[in-house]
Amino acid sequence: MANYNEQVIRAWDEWEDQTGNDANDPDDFIDWAIANNRLYTPLEDVRKIHRRRVSEALRQVHRVDEAGTTYRAKQCVTILEEGRQRTLVFDVDKNGTPQLRQKAVRQRRDAIANDVYRAMSDVAHMNFAYPHDDPIQFELDFTEDYEERKALEEMERSAKKAG
Repeated sequence: MANYNEQVIRAWDEWEDQTGNDANDPDDFIDWAIANNRLYTPLEDVRKIHRRRVSEALRQVHRVDEAGTTYRAKQCVTILEEGRQRTLVFDVDKNGTPQLRQKAVRQRRDAIANDVYRAMSDVAHMNFAYPHDDPIQFELDFTEDYEERKALEEMERSAKKAG
């Protein structure tokens, strides 16, 4: 039996062919897949669903420090322990060793670098596949993006205090 990702990809390709659309909404796909018995969720996957939801909830815990920086209070690191990969979550204000904090930052940076690599590869392919279109540019300097988001966050925080 196919793993879940393989199952989704096969069903998506079938559905994509049926719709004939240039782009599709995953919510519409899920409706179709459930109605047509194309997705199966074994009972043991309930644990995975809870794990994903717990992880999402923990990622949403934000705090603001005295300097006005909003940060994620719950950080995670992935470790290998006795041949098993585990994810550990810690509160940066209450616990977590310097090694855990450094490892969390390093793993986060690696994840971002992987995302940037994948995005650059996607852009390179699209530019190759459509040579007559204007080339798509992908700016690697995110300093301006950071500053814009920081300013917006500060404005929203000030508006909440005033309102």
